[in-house]
Amino acid sequence: MEKGSRKLNILIYNAIIDGLCKDNQIPKAQNLFEEMICKGVVPDVFTYTSIIRGVCSLGMWKDAESYVNKMVNSGVSPDIVTFNIVIDALCKDGRTEKAQTLLELMSTRGVQPNVVTYNSLIDGLCNSGQWEEATKLFREMMGRGISPNVHTFCILIDAMCKEGMVKKAHELFDLMIERGVEPNTITYNALIHGYCFQGRMEEATKVLHSMVVCGCQPNVISYSILINGYSKAKKLDEAMQIFEDMCCNGLIPDTITYTSLICGLCKVCRVATAQELFKKMQARGVSPDVYMYNTLLDGLFANGGYEEAMRLSEKMESGGLKADIVTYSTVIDNMCKSNNVDEAKKLFDSLPSKNLKCNTNNKLDKAVQLRNEMVERDFSLDANSTSIIVDLHASDGPDSKLTGTFDKIVSKRQRKGIVTAVELDV
Repeated sequence: MEKGSRKLNILIYNAIIDGLCKDNQIPKAQNLFEEMICKGVVPDVFTYTSIIRGVCSLGMWKDAESYVNKMVNSGVSPDIVTFNIVIDALCKDGRTEKAQTLLELMSTRGVQPNVVTYNSLIDGLCNSGQWEEATKLFREMMGRGISPNVHTFCILIDAMCKEGMVKKAHELFDLMIERGVEPNTITYNALIHGYCFQGRMEEATKVLHSMVVCGCQPNVISYSILINGYSKAKKLDEAMQIFEDMCCNGLIPDTITYTSLICGLCKVCRVATAQELFKKMQARGVSPDVYMYNTLLDGLFANGGYEEAMRLSEKMESGGLKADIVTYSTVIDNMCKSNNVDEAKKLFDSLPSKNLKCNTNNKLDKAVQLRNEMVERDFSLDANSTSIIVDLHASDGPDSKLTGTFDKIVSKRQRKGIVTAVELDV
C-alpha cells in the first residue's frame, strides 16, 4: 500500500511540475521539486526531464547542468529526450563543443541519438558559422542509418545559401528529392534567397515556378524574397510583375514586401510610383513602420523632393509613429545640404529631450563653423556650397583636411581680390 502511495505521489508531482514548467512558472516548479525530495519522494527521469526543459527554456544553463549532475549522481539515467533538451539548449547558447561532448557521452551511456539530436547540433554549428563541421555531422548521421528529415535539409540548405554556396545547396536539394524527402516552403524559400543573394534572378524565379509545379504553394515570404531580389538588381518592372502575381494569387503583401518595392523604386528615381504605392498600401490596411518611412524619406531627399520629404516627416510624427535616430539623421543631413543649417542645429539640439543621440554633432559643428567663416569673409553662401562642406566632412570624418584646404582657398582668392561662392576641387 505504501509503495502504491509513493507511486501515486510521484505521478502527481510529475504532472504538477510539468504543468508549471510548460506555464513558465519555473521557480514554483523548482520549489516543488525540492519539496518532493524533502518528503522522501524520489524524482524519476520524467521529473528531471521536465525541470531541465523548464530551466533551459529560460536560458538558465547553470541550473540545467546542476540538475543533470544531480540526476546522474542520484542514479537516474538521462534518456534520449533529456539529452536532446540539453543538447538543443547548449547549441542555442552557442556552446556547440559541449553539445558535441554530450553526443559522445550518449553512446557510452547506451542512449542512441536520433534525428532530433543531430538537427539541434547541425543547426547550432550552422548558426556559429561552422557549416563544414555541420556537413560532417550530416554525413555521420546518415552513416549511422539515421535518415535526415525535411528540417535537417532546410537547416543545411539555408546555411549554405547564406554562405554564398548556392550550387552546393542546390545539390543538397536534389539529394533531398532523391531520398524521398519532400521539400517544404522553407526549403524553397532558402534556395530562392540564395540565388537572389547572388543576383541570379532567373534561377531564383525558376525555383519559384518549380515550387508551384511540385504542388508547394509560395507564401508571402517567397514572393517578398523574389521582389527584394529584383528590386536590389534594379529590375523594377520584373519586381512589380511579381508583386501583381502575388496579389492575383490571393496573397496579401506585408510591410516587408512594400518596403522592398518602395526602396527599389526610389533607387531608380521612380519616386512618384513609390509614393503611389505607399498610398495604395495604406488604403489596403497595411500600416507603414518607421523603416518604411525612412526608406521613402531617403528616396524623396535623394531625388530632389525636399519639401515632400519634410511633409512626410511631419505626417509621420502627427500619425503617432515615433521617429528613430535614422529618421532624424536623414532629415538633419538633408537640412544641412539645403542650407537650413540653423534649423538642422535646432532639431539636433532637441534630440536629448526625445531620448535620442545623433552621431552628426561633429558634422554639424564643423559645418556651422565653416559657414560662419565663409560669411565673415564675405563669401556668398548658397545651397551647393553648404552641401559640399557637409558632404566632405561626413566622408573625411573629424580629422578632415577640409579646414586646411578651405583656408588655402580663402587666402588665395583674397590675394586675387576674388570673393565668390566657394568652388572646392579636392
